[in-house]
Amino acid sequence: MFKTKAQLLLEVVLIFGLITIFLGVFASVLIVSFNSLRYSNINQGITLGGFEKYRNALFDLAQRDFNSLDSLSTSTDYYLTSTLSGWQINEGKEEVSAGLDTYFFSFRIDNFQNNSQIKLIKVTGEYQNLIFTDYFLIPRINVSF
Repeated sequence: MFKTKAQLLLEVVLIFGLITIFLGVFASVLIVSFNSLRYSNINQGITLGGFEKYRNALFDLAQRDFNSLDSLSTSTDYYLTSTLSGWQINEGKEEVSAGLDTYFFSFRIDNFQNNSQIKLIKVTGEYQNLIFTDYFLIPRINVSF
């Protein structure tokens, strides 16, 4: 029994369809496993700890001297260093090493909705070619120590 041309064409199309589905599933599995491997190297303790450090330090700095935040440029990256009297703001990015890995932390500041009494802070953490950001607001609080 010979197959008709239509039946043969249908079988070829079905085979190509099944091969395409199989290759699509295989490619998806490869992409998911590659991304999970890429993200598994991130030390979440360092990343979350860096964000928490900047949040707490900037709130402390704002309570002590909110006006010092007004002199910062909105287009410059800054990082914080601890001093005996509080925090010092420096231009650039903080480098944090953990074993063979290096993380970079910095922040940028802007007025929230053009209100100079509320600052919008964007903290950035970088690891290899991955960038993580954390946003928060700091209002002017009338507290004196």
